[in-house]
Amino acid sequence: MRIKPQRTKSHGPQANAAEPTQSTTAAVRQKLARGRLLAICICGIAAGLLAVIVSKRTLHAPQPPFPQELAKLDPHVRAYVSETLKWVRGAPRDWDRQATLGIVYAANSLWLEARLAFSNVVHLNPNEPLAHLYVGISNQELGEPGQALNVFREVTRRFPNFAQGYYRLGDAFLKAGDLDQAERAFQRLVELAPKEWRGYAGLGDVQLRRGKFNEAVSWLEKAVRLDWSAARAHHLLGMALRESGRTQEAEIELSLGVNAVSYPMPDAWSERAPEHMKLLQDQLVMADEAAQAGQPQRSVRILEEALMFHPTNNMILNNLAIAHNRSGQPQKARPLLLKLLQSDARYLPAHITLSFTSQLLGANQEALVHAERAVELAPTTAQAHVAKANALLAMERDHDAVAALEAAFGCDPKNAEIQVELGDVKWRNLDRPDEARDHYKKAIQLNRTLLKAHLRLAELAIEKADAAEADTATQMIRRLSPSEPSLVLLERRLKQLRKP
Repeated sequence: MRIKPQRTKSHGPQANAAEPTQSTTAAVRQKLARGRLLAICICGIAAGLLAVIVSKRTLHAPQPPFPQELAKLDPHVRAYVSETLKWVRGAPRDWDRQATLGIVYAANSLWLEARLAFSNVVHLNPNEPLAHLYVGISNQELGEPGQALNVFREVTRRFPNFAQGYYRLGDAFLKAGDLDQAERAFQRLVELAPKEWRGYAGLGDVQLRRGKFNEAVSWLEKAVRLDWSAARAHHLLGMALRESGRTQEAEIELSLGVNAVSYPMPDAWSERAPEHMKLLQDQLVMADEAAQAGQPQRSVRILEEALMFHPTNNMILNNLAIAHNRSGQPQKARPLLLKLLQSDARYLPAHITLSFTSQLLGANQEALVHAERAVELAPTTAQAHVAKANALLAMERDHDAVAALEAAFGCDPKNAEIQVELGDVKWRNLDRPDEARDHYKKAIQLNRTLLKAHLRLAELAIEKADAAEADTATQMIRRLSPSEPSLVLLERRLKQLRKP
């Protein structure tokens, strides 16, 4: 049965059945309004829930890793790590702080903690290629080469213009013995960084392992031209030249590459690492490198910081005194050495250093006393005899100084530097140039790449008007150090010598 709709009565003319009345329209609008309001409420609730979820995700910050055995760390490392952790916890969502923590851990050989910190950076800033790269480097350092290789592959896939990624990938493939993949990675590195010697050296290494020695030589010569100080490239070039039958050239290159240490391609994070190295051995090495680079004040700063955490360490005290000597402040070295000898009167390095310090202060007799004490304590130690020779030279006792240097060479018969010193005394002080020449040649026999010996031989040959010997020495200097500052002057003097 159909129920007829009840017609609504109207006080006016009958309403058209096809059009709703005003009351019906209002009711519909009210329902629609309630519907819209309900939808808005639902959307608002959903948006609110989404905001809470997003907020929770945004607020979530990975905790910085904490060393499990912090108390057992080197005291300097422990203090530095604790300070850095406090700083990172102040802003745990700051990916740069987390990255710095990772660098601190890596710089001090805490690679497990470093990997966790670098993983945090990946979480916080997935678009930073160095974060991914250093997770892979951490894997390598932790003895997981397969995982490292996978990471480097992914890095180069995600960041195809990231040169350091291809260096690490090529190096990892080399270690894995996959020469084809290594070659492709190094080729890409050369494309991205044509002035980076490691790409050419990598390609040369690939060809060397394949037995294609001439091709290897070509790549490796490009590498050493880009960076003459790249000992690893010199070593590889020497091996390739030797296999090619070019033995004389190989000997020079192998000498230039002796004890070669392979340093990875630098990046923005690795360049920050030295400032975070707090292990004592690392600081001693950095201080010595700074001194050798003509930065004795930096050497002093490094050692003074180390001394704060190792106040009774004899090695630091002695090295700090040496740094003061090199920086022209022997007056600061002397009290350190006297304090050291008060605690250990037989400490040989302190007597040797104090001898040099005294001589710098003009106390030549005191310098001789400490040098002779060093010789008494260690008669077979060359450096003790060198200290004695130094004191005797300051006292203008040149013949006695020669005897001390000869004793030093007897203790260390492979030391080419002592032969150069003997040559200098006999040439400059005793006017015996022929004997000096023999000493310089002896030094070159002991160390063919000793630049100082070739420089002296070239100068002496020019002074003696021996153009042929001067030319040979000058060519060798150019080969060993193309940017040697005195080379231009030597060549100019040699040109004048050749004029009729």
